[in-house]
Amino acid sequence: MIERWFPCAEVSEHSGRGWGSGFAEKSLFTWFASRPLAQAKAAVVCSLLPWPDDEQEQERLKGLVRGAMQGYDANNGELRKELAKHYPQGAKLCDPFSGRAMIPLEAARLGVQAWGIDYSPVATLAGQLLADYPLRDWDAEPDLPFEGYEQHKAEHFTEPRLLRDVRFVLDLVGRRYVEAMGEFYPVVNGKRPWGYVWAVTLPCTNCGNRFPLTGSLELRRPKPAGTGKRRKPADPGQSYRIVADSSEGRFWSEVHDGPPTGAPTLVKLPGRRGNTAVCCFCSHPHPLDTLKRMMRDGLRDDAMLAVADLDDQVGKRYRTPIAGGGEGRRS
Repeated sequence: MIERWFPCAEVSEHSGRGWGSGFAEKSLFTWFASRPLAQAKAAVVCSLLPWPDDEQEQERLKGLVRGAMQGYDANNGELRKELAKHYPQGAKLCDPFSGRAMIPLEAARLGVQAWGIDYSPVATLAGQLLADYPLRDWDAEPDLPFEGYEQHKAEHFTEPRLLRDVRFVLDLVGRRYVEAMGEFYPVVNGKRPWGYVWAVTLPCTNCGNRFPLTGSLELRRPKPAGTGKRRKPADPGQSYRIVADSSEGRFWSEVHDGPPTGAPTLVKLPGRRGNTAVCCFCSHPHPLDTLKRMMRDGLRDDAMLAVADLDDQVGKRYRTPIAGGGEGRRS
């Protein structure tokens, strides 16, 4: 069939979102040449089905394929019966350039024995994780040798073995991470920070106050509102400003929505090589050679400018660090 007809419209419709996008599989193993899952399913089905001479039979099979494009397992039973008619000994499929094995994975959904071949060892690893291991029977494997596994096994005994063990290991890694890194990423307002924005600071050669070196005040770029079914509200983005108090000789950052309202301290000045650092207290310029000399002399220090929390709507939402909150402590 694939040499005569292919459900291009249906593949296009389901490739951008939902089951056919392959986003779920990509989240398990990122691949540089990822293809939509809808494309892989259509390729498998159309490669295995025949192209009969009878036009009515052609239309029947085309309708079967179109119906199969409505979901992960849509028309699965009908397709299995159809393949059994044409392959009494069982259909077999080989993908000689399988990448992360999306085509073998889709073949497996239809009960087709499949082989995937790829020159890249990374690709073969991805294929095992996505299309091989999830379909094996792991019940005979020994218990995991970690404390707490027996209780976890009792609480999740109805789950498939591989899912249960992977869940346990990920939870264990998460707990160990919290124990090791909780001091440096403390919970604030019920959330543990995703990361911090730091800047190098140097003393101004004119006023003596220490100021940060930052070439951009933008934290998250703005995005327009979504259209169609993905109607996400517009995102104004986020930036920060450097506030300097000359009377006390200290500075701090303030995070705000929208584009930057001030200028960064690292700027390009006409006639000067490289970036120039402008003190946020007295506006004194420091050429690149001066900055390098101070760095070599060990005058640099660090200052935290912003904290990034994970957010369901925009990905990462930034905020001003909490003074004395223990955020950003270094080992």
